[in-house]
Amino acid sequence: MDKLAKLKSFENIRLMVNRRLIFSNVLMTLALSVLIYLVFSHLKGVTGTEEIILLIFLSAVVLRPVFRLLNVQPTMELSTKGISYRGDFQTWQAIYELELKTPRIAIFYYGRLELYTTIKDKKELVWDISAYDSEMALSDLAELIQACVLEFGEQDQNFETNPVLSS
Repeated sequence: MDKLAKLKSFENIRLMVNRRLIFSNVLMTLALSVLIYLVFSHLKGVTGTEEIILLIFLSAVVLRPVFRLLNVQPTMELSTKGISYRGDFQTWQAIYELELKTPRIAIFYYGRLELYTTIKDKKELVWDISAYDSEMALSDLAELIQACVLEFGEQDQNFETNPVLSS
């Protein structure tokens, strides 16, 4: 892994939002919104006021993912000390488990990567990272995080019970 070698040389890896995925989502919602508008505008009982309300609603639905494109800050930073996601920092030792959730049908949902820690011996969800938040594929990001936990995390007494470290 070249990214792990980059981390070993004490450089941060900064991951930005996945612009291609966001842009394709904008285009899909725009096409779906136009289709919905055309269907409702051809109904006989729909008045002009109802069409304007529908246009306002559909424009809000289309503009919501557009605002993700305006994000110029890195969403994730990986260093030798830990991982930072949207400003929140966790050390590699704190990460207990990570779970990659892939969808059955990827149309508007492209998967999530969930990172867990333990608080009072209970598994707690720390971050729910969506595919939009990383320019890397989520499977590659999960492998990189597992490699970083093994490389930089101190192996504590819970090594046998820690699913990330034992795999």
